[in-house]
Amino acid sequence: MHVGVLGADHTWFMTTLMICYILTPLIEKIWKRIQYKKTKWGILVGLFIVPFIMAYLLPNYIFFITYHVCFYAIVYYVGSNWERLGKSTNKSAVIYFIVMCLAFATRFIGRVMIDGTKLYNLVIVNYTHYVAAAYIFMLFSIIFSKVKMLKIVQLVEGISFEIYLCHYMFIVGPVSVMYITGNWIINSIIALLFAVILHKLSKGIRKILRVHST
Repeated sequence: MHVGVLGADHTWFMTTLMICYILTPLIEKIWKRIQYKKTKWGILVGLFIVPFIMAYLLPNYIFFITYHVCFYAIVYYVGSNWERLGKSTNKSAVIYFIVMCLAFATRFIGRVMIDGTKLYNLVIVNYTHYVAAAYIFMLFSIIFSKVKMLKIVQLVEGISFEIYLCHYMFIVGPVSVMYITGNWIINSIIALLFAVILHKLSKGIRKILRVHST
């Protein structure tokens, strides 16, 4: 999706992210008011199926917003009940890994066989994207619960959002550093370092602004 600035294409999701944040209090109230377990599972299944139907009924620009909201409502429920629903066992880790691999395999096969179709572009791509992301998250939650790497996790978590927002500028944008050397691995590390430096600078600027505003 072109947004006007080369290297900022991936920031299209910010609009949808803000919409999900705005709807969070409403989603929370709805889940809390539902008392029956069967009703909750019925809504979860419905939220999972609705995007498939919307892909064929709604214009693409509306679909791309509404389907994120459906999956966000599912993720919010699972996240709110993770201590009850999640299982940090080796068996669970294996299951999560298998599901993650199946999601990637489905996307790869779909791209080879039906690339360019609505079924692939809107359904398979989006479903496998969410499923793979969810199970990667759950898999790593088990790994990090068993390995004492809290400080490393906190460090990465503290800078990951800003790095995601700006790293692409240093890959394909007007300040691309991907041609400094002939090695793409070294270039990727350089791009990551630039993103970290930019994060540190922005953090320092925010601190200065806070001091002057008080």
